[in-house]
Amino acid sequence: MSPRTKEQNEEIRLARIRQIRAAAADVYLTRGMAFEMRDVAAQAGVGYGTVYHYYSNKYLLFHDLLWNALDSASELTRQALSEEEPARERLRSLSVKLLRLWSEEPMAFILYKMASERFHQLPPESVGRLPERFEAELYLPVVEALRESHGDALAEETANVLIGSLIGSAGLWLYHRHPKMDAERMADLLFAGIADPKASREG
Repeated sequence: MSPRTKEQNEEIRLARIRQIRAAAADVYLTRGMAFEMRDVAAQAGVGYGTVYHYYSNKYLLFHDLLWNALDSASELTRQALSEEEPARERLRSLSVKLLRLWSEEPMAFILYKMASERFHQLPPESVGRLPERFEAELYLPVVEALRESHGDALAEETANVLIGSLIGSAGLWLYHRHPKMDAERMADLLFAGIADPKASREG
């Protein structure tokens, strides 16, 4: 058997990192930040030393996990809110896509949940500029879209309600291990509770 190439070794390394991050997200949903690195190893089906080869402690692991989740969520948000639709429809589309992302990649849900709690579970050195990046790339674009549809007075308040409701709704599914989240139905229920100013004016 011929030795692996440098590219093949890099693919294996990246796949193992993704495996460890996904396992850490699953363990967090069960134990919160009380988990230990051996829990991640068991969930990933790898040796204890393998996890430590990539991450020397759980805070470094979560630093990597959250920044990776930020990149995924930021790209999704940018695409959803740049669609050629009314602001309310763009926000509903974003909500559906976020719920689906969170269901498929719980680490993205954990990012939003921790952000809503001001990342208090992590030491400052593990947080870095995450709060600023989260606000600029994930929160403020939602506020701006709501300004288009609801005006300045209600934009931030409605953004807080929308994002908080998405986190709470998704959490009920993810923490209790329900098999599948109906993102479309959940978004419809949430937006039924957010008044449409256009409909109000026409009424």
